[in-house]
Amino acid sequence: MSSRTGFALAVGLLLIAVFFRFWSLATLPAGLSDAEIVDIRIAEAVRAGRIEVFYNLSPLGAEGGREGLYHILLAVITAFTGNGLIGYRMLSVFASLLTLALIYAVGMRLYGPLAGVLAMALTAVSMLPVVLGRNVGRETFLPLLVAGTLLVLIKALPVYQRSDRHAPSTATYGGMGLLLGLSFYIHPASFMITLFAMLFIGYMVISPAPLSRRTISYSSFAILLLIIIIIPYLLSSIRLPALDGAGRVFGGYTIDQLSPIQALWNGFRGLFFVGDTNPTYNLPGRPLFDLVSGVFILIGSLTALRSWTRPRYMLLLMALVILSPIAFLNVNSPNFARSSVILPMLALLFGLGVVTLRRSLAPGTRWVLSLGVIVLLGFNLFWVSRDLFQTWPALPDMQTAYHSRIGQLAHHVDLTAEKIPTVICARSVFPSQPRRELSDSQLLLLMMNRERPTIRFADCGTGLIFTNGGSEEQVIFTNPNTLPNIHPYLREWLEQGLVVDRPGIPPDSVVMLDVSSALADKLGLFTTTVTLDYAPETNGSEGPINPPVRYGGNLTLLGYEPNPDTTYVPGSIVTVITYWRVEGPPPPDMRLFTHILSDPANIIAQTDTRSVLPGQLQERDIFIQITFVSLPLSTPPGDYAVSVGVYQDSDRMRMNVLDDDRPRGTRLFLNNHPIVVHQPASE
Repeated sequence: MSSRTGFALAVGLLLIAVFFRFWSLATLPAGLSDAEIVDIRIAEAVRAGRIEVFYNLSPLGAEGGREGLYHILLAVITAFTGNGLIGYRMLSVFASLLTLALIYAVGMRLYGPLAGVLAMALTAVSMLPVVLGRNVGRETFLPLLVAGTLLVLIKALPVYQRSDRHAPSTATYGGMGLLLGLSFYIHPASFMITLFAMLFIGYMVISPAPLSRRTISYSSFAILLLIIIIIPYLLSSIRLPALDGAGRVFGGYTIDQLSPIQALWNGFRGLFFVGDTNPTYNLPGRPLFDLVSGVFILIGSLTALRSWTRPRYMLLLMALVILSPIAFLNVNSPNFARSSVILPMLALLFGLGVVTLRRSLAPGTRWVLSLGVIVLLGFNLFWVSRDLFQTWPALPDMQTAYHSRIGQLAHHVDLTAEKIPTVICARSVFPSQPRRELSDSQLLLLMMNRERPTIRFADCGTGLIFTNGGSEEQVIFTNPNTLPNIHPYLREWLEQGLVVDRPGIPPDSVVMLDVSSALADKLGLFTTTVTLDYAPETNGSEGPINPPVRYGGNLTLLGYEPNPDTTYVPGSIVTVITYWRVEGPPPPDMRLFTHILSDPANIIAQTDTRSVLPGQLQERDIFIQITFVSLPLSTPPGDYAVSVGVYQDSDRMRMNVLDDDRPRGTRLFLNNHPIVVHQPASE
């Protein structure tokens, strides 16, 4: 095969690889795994200006530390691609495609164009490289780092025959030192990758064909550059020994957890027989390669062993031997995320095996092998297509690992939120303290690809938003248990809507709602059936008034549900249901207070709350607030009143009640919500 033909085939394979890595990129996987979420949160910390050599994962709910260069690159890339599932995955897609190109370049230089094309083909149509290309994580860079190291070594050293006019330049050796040095800031596997590179340089120094003084001098320059680059890494490792990468090279593997022989055997079986059971990186049990490809890899390995004294074969053997412990010495072996470090060598050995077998055949029969290889690659093409696009996404464990429910809802909101007002129902929308883990609503926003449209958020356990006066809206439930267990009062409103049931949308997750007529009737009823009183400390009270009544902060109290049961005992829970309308931008830190009073000046119980996110509310939005107030056990018998109001959480300043723009105190009393407390009957 000529170089020109090999290049043309490589371009065709690259297009196939582009299809497998870009097709349904926004929905496959449908969400993000926990490891991906941690990496993205670190990247967002980088975007906020927090640059570190090692990031402590404890505040993010994980263990250990993590190098920061990958996250810096992710922050830079997403500045151009945007956030969301597509934006965060673009760096991995580019890294995966660049890895294919490097594998082809290495194979072509070492064993010829055919070997390079075949190595590239196997990597292009195997499931693990495709999944890595869709995964947000440093593991995507492991094959790239290894393939890049192989390429700079064969360009810098006389691994294969070349003419003097193609002798390496200073830039080649500078690239070697730069690549090896920066790899330390991406993944702890760089320790073993650099060890392999240094040992191979040493092997070339003592090989029968000695290196020239110029080559040795340039190699020393590359090593010096490497040392200079990793000095900050070494200093940080001394300062933060609990976070450094040296202890994470083998993923915390210890002999007492799993014997090395068993770990190696499990890892070998994972290549061709029973693969990784982790649904994050693989269809559980699916081997890394098919058995026939394994035979060709074995032939390539035997060929390399037979000619081990020649540098172009020793290069692969040394890389495979030194990097295999990273892939195989793992408690959960086989572990495909770590096995990615040996992918380039296995692919190149596959290409070498096919070329070796082809050379051993008579010229008239080589077409049989060529046809067989084409059929083999076609089989892998079909196999990965079925498993990647059909079997793997339908796996419940995979959907759980990637938070697929939230990912599917994020995709749905991406497509619809600009046309249909959207309310997200999610508990823990308003955490009072920073959380180790993101809430469902935060995950949904993290997975959305579009610039965020106006989305309202409500904790639907105690509140619900009707957009634009109750006109058409969609209510999204990020948790599958929210809709069945929602407060009965709010469920009555939601039951007037239609639950969306169509492919791509999880069950009981989207309700289309249009309650403008029913809401108008309810608010009209309030104007005639319930009354309010201004606070007695205000001057000129004319007695009971009817809602609506305006507050400062662009809020209007539209009414409240009369109390159906006025009798309580100490320790009981009093439920107060109020309706509010937004007249303009409300205070972003507003809170509603509900007081139970024995007299206008004596508060015996109170609850300050909010069940909606004020910053997203728009003019004419109406929201229901359900407030639960617990009566103290020491509450004496008697009659009590309920008052409500609004204040700003930042300065505790209450909003005025307005009567034609004239302040009338800061609270309103609910006349139709009396409370009578009596002592419980003695047993």
